[in-house]
Amino acid sequence: MPGSLTRALGTGLALSALFIAAACRGRAADGISRELYIDTYVEILRTADKAPDSLAAFDSARAILERRGIGEQDLLDFARQHIRDADYLSEVWLEIERRLKAPPDSAPKRAPPMDDEG
Repeated sequence: MPGSLTRALGTGLALSALFIAAACRGRAADGISRELYIDTYVEILRTADKAPDSLAAFDSARAILERRGIGEQDLLDFARQHIRDADYLSEVWLEIERRLKAPPDSAPKRAPPMDDEG
């Protein structure tokens, strides 16, 4: 159990460093969509869970963002855009949790879209 805790903390620190070290990349004023935010976080968290160490998790997260054509700043901007709507952000993270609990190879049954006017 101590190894799992150490690995989890290392992964968390690596991912935190990734998002804190975000480079300012341009994005449309309305930012990324709710679906892209959720899908990206689910993929990053699933990949991080399988990574052998925090450096591998960090590298995987960067590769995922690059492949999706977004940056760390886009994820942060999404959260900032909706920061005043706790219910909206709660629903987003509940959806992330729901998808993480589903088998990774199953096509996720997406929750009904929410109004992005948070």
